[in-house]
Amino acid sequence: MKKSIIGMSLLASLAMIGCVSTSTGGLEVGTSEGGAATVRIDDSFFAQHIALEDVKSCRTDRGFLSASVRFRNKYDKDLSVLYKFTWFDANGMEVQPDGRPWEYKILHGGECGTFAATAPESNVMRFVVRVRRMK
Repeated sequence: MKKSIIGMSLLASLAMIGCVSTSTGGLEVGTSEGGAATVRIDDSFFAQHIALEDVKSCRTDRGFLSASVRFRNKYDKDLSVLYKFTWFDANGMEVQPDGRPWEYKILHGGECGTFAATAPESNVMRFVVRVRRMK
């Protein structure tokens, strides 16, 4: 019985690993509160045409992490993108994983656009914002 439970747990873990993708399909900016930003770009078009201008985070009066990320569209045309903030607690666990949908934004040619959100809970310590092109 014990071997059966361990075997089923192992199979379930392997199945979930197979479903996990390391590609953002666009770009990803992450940080911890007061920490340096990390940038990952999986879309060669974004690598050429989008520049990270600024990443900020602070605590609101009620103790919630508030974040903003500003990008510059170096392309001469408008870009339609989807973005989503994901929030993590001190243990690295995602907070409310189903809580936020992808949001739509237009980055106008040659201009900056800011993506901003406030964490859903006060125990959030870091965030990641993912951005992908509308196809």
